[in-house]
Amino acid sequence: MRLSKSKGFNLVELMVAMVAGLLLVAAASALFASILKANKTAMQVSRLNQELQSITDMMARDIQRAGYDASAAEHTLDSGVSGTPSLFYFDSTQHLLNKYSSSPDKFRCIAVKYDERDANAPSPGLPGVKEAVVYSYRSTSTDSSIWLDDLSASASLATLSAACGTGGERISTDDTIKITDLTFTLLPSSVSSGARTIRLTISGNDIKSPALGLTLQRDIKLRNDGF
Repeated sequence: MRLSKSKGFNLVELMVAMVAGLLLVAAASALFASILKANKTAMQVSRLNQELQSITDMMARDIQRAGYDASAAEHTLDSGVSGTPSLFYFDSTQHLLNKYSSSPDKFRCIAVKYDERDANAPSPGLPGVKEAVVYSYRSTSTDSSIWLDDLSASASLATLSAACGTGGERISTDDTIKITDLTFTLLPSSVSSGARTIRLTISGNDIKSPALGLTLQRDIKLRNDGF
């Protein structure tokens, strides 16, 4: 009886196969981890962008309404024509507040007024309790966020200035994002056009991943200039 020689892998071949298998598993694991990290980063960027866009939209809606006066026919916004300026007129010398220390044309607080913001206002053209709104950026060692305060349209400059630093309610989500900067700038080129433009710039980063930051910029036209 003739015996046939058995065939199979020898020890060296088995070890090579095992190493190749381990390398393949390691590569697959690294790829999977990379995909998970990319997905997590994409979600964080999306959430950060959504938060900043939401805050920007909120501020832009109020800023573009600045100066609206339901009784505008009784006033004139042209300082060269006799008449009483509207109570709601946006005066950039008084309503852009908290000047940015390193850039004199930038401010960290803005106050805007517009008629009929307060549904309970006594009548068109008269100041309502909530017909002025102040948006401000406040930064401390423990908190950096954006605040909103509702005031009367008849509030004094001192009251508006005080609202930049105290009172109101936080509108940025401090448990997910950190606002690192907010500035308002009146574009000089827009002054002569008859419709001034405020440039809003906002920056923030993810609380859990501070290196992940985003900056948005929007030019907001004051639609009621000249009315």
